[in-house]
Amino acid sequence: MAPEARVLDLPSMKALNHPLRTQLFNELAAHGPATATNLADRVGESTGSTSYHLRQLEKHGFIEEIVGRGNGRERWWRRTPVAVQTNVADTPAGVAAARLIASGSNDFAEQMIREFIARDQETMSAGWRDAGDLSIAIMRLAPAELTELMDGIHALVDTFRQRHVLDDDSDADTSRVFLRLAAVPIFDDGPGHQGS
Repeated sequence: MAPEARVLDLPSMKALNHPLRTQLFNELAAHGPATATNLADRVGESTGSTSYHLRQLEKHGFIEEIVGRGNGRERWWRRTPVAVQTNVADTPAGVAAARLIASGSNDFAEQMIREFIARDQETMSAGWRDAGDLSIAIMRLAPAELTELMDGIHALVDTFRQRHVLDDDSDADTSRVFLRLAAVPIFDDGPGHQGS
């Protein structure tokens, strides 16, 4: 089932804009459930710091505790199954918050791509090595056509997303897969030329 879309309000956007919270959110998205201690080791922070910021992410509905896993001292966290979207508010603070979230998302995407490229291709199975894809397509479209294209892509992605439960690693033939979709106008002659 496709995750429900959640359009962030300004307080939630501000909460996610903290660099460590963004990093923790992305770690849970990319690598699945973890404890504050696991995450502290991954991001090079103290467990106390990661615990505090995980609680802030939970407060704003970005992550949730996995009930029944761990014990009283060891809480397991996972990203909530929602697609996070920003809706640029008509305020300078809203625009700035949306830019910071977009920048953090782009940094995360670049990190995932760099990790794939840097991985020793000889140690990767042939199936995963051949299935991985880094491609670019440049085309000329009207805004309505771009919307139609992205709606079609998202619908196709949703059909694949429904095949497996993201946090269920019992099928050895599956793995988490990072997919990046970016569709933006190309500004040839500075701001205002395209996309207006």
